[in-house]
Amino acid sequence: MILVEKVLGNLATTSPGGRSVDLLDVDWFDTGKTTLRKRTRAGQEVGIRKNTIPLEDGDILYMDAERVIAVNILPCECIVFKPRNFREMGTICFEIGNKHIPIFINEENEVSVEFERPLYALLERYGYQPRKEVRKLLKTHALVVRRHENNYNRVITIK
Repeated sequence: MILVEKVLGNLATTSPGGRSVDLLDVDWFDTGKTTLRKRTRAGQEVGIRKNTIPLEDGDILYMDAERVIAVNILPCECIVFKPRNFREMGTICFEIGNKHIPIFINEENEVSVEFERPLYALLERYGYQPRKEVRKLLKTHALVVRRHENNYNRVITIK
């Protein structure tokens, strides 16, 4: 078994340099786990013990002279829709957030969430025209809200 404690790079910025690439398939909801044990596509057992930074698609977990082991986030069934304006975006993100469902927003301002039939029906009922698609839910598209407090004020940052 290979034990991974830190990410070495990402395939988007680091070339494997002629090494074979063995992918470790993970579900989007496993990317934030601090411990994980899985097998790569070639059968290599990998144990991950890391800090709280979520894994990203293409993260390099292991590299030697012959091979690279990298993360592949698996696509899943999603609800995808595009609010018509900022007010709709805020309203629906608030409603989805109340259900504690992670929200992903891409560069085209499309909202994606993991498929859930009752939520899909709710979105249809309110006229959001949702679509069911298979997509990768990536951390880079996640809506993150952080609350910072000090003695003088409260700040909510949305990334």
